[in-house]
Amino acid sequence: MGAVRRVITEEGVARYELAEDLTTHHHHLVCRSCGAVEDVTIPARLERTVERTLADAAAELAFEGVSHRVDLIGTCRDCRAGATA
Repeated sequence: MGAVRRVITEEGVARYELAEDLTTHHHHLVCRSCGAVEDVTIPARLERTVERTLADAAAELAFEGVSHRVDLIGTCRDCRAGATA
């Protein structure tokens, strides 16, 4: 694993952050309008459910040692507010 991880927006713009092995496991909210990236941590119980579900799906395709990263793409509060102004 490297020290940084690249997060790509819908427009292909790259943003960089410390790799998870140097921080904590989290996901991202990525604004499709301005490209802002916000970290989000989901409750441990839900995270375990996601992990199990993805591991089961990977196992069906003979994948092992699976981890995951989730980037949710949407529109941030500031961009939504600007669209209604």
